[in-house]
Amino acid sequence: MSEFSRTAVEDLALAALQVRIGDAVKTLKTYQGNWQEDVRRESWRLPAVLLELTESRAEQVGLSSYDLTLELSVLVIVRALRGEAEARREEGGVYDILAGIRQALWHQDLGVNMLPLALVTEEPLLSSQEYVVYAVHFRTAAVQDF
Repeated sequence: MSEFSRTAVEDLALAALQVRIGDAVKTLKTYQGNWQEDVRRESWRLPAVLLELTESRAEQVGLSSYDLTLELSVLVIVRALRGEAEARREEGGVYDILAGIRQALWHQDLGVNMLPLALVTEEPLLSSQEYVVYAVHFRTAAVQDF
């Protein structure tokens, strides 16, 4: 097993997603920004899957030992050229991409010394005549000794 780090988790999660859904999406990358602004600028080729490390926290559990918790979100952005329902439900739509994301990440430790990724929530963020955006949130943890 490799060392737990933000960079390792990002890289390994992207690699797992590439294997599972790489053929279904045109953009697959890490991202830290404001997707609501960037989607209007059409910064990505769609459908896009963006991996965000959204939160990390540490809790001291011993003199030099900490429980580290890392939360990551995966955004799925699909352009709804044939309408919102088709962008969600048709083959290659949001629901198919979400299923691939769950298969790639849910209950996986990605070969890193951490707890397997736990699925926390899936939620629609935007559903319009032009775009459908969903987020999938995962959580993991590791022990860091100093």
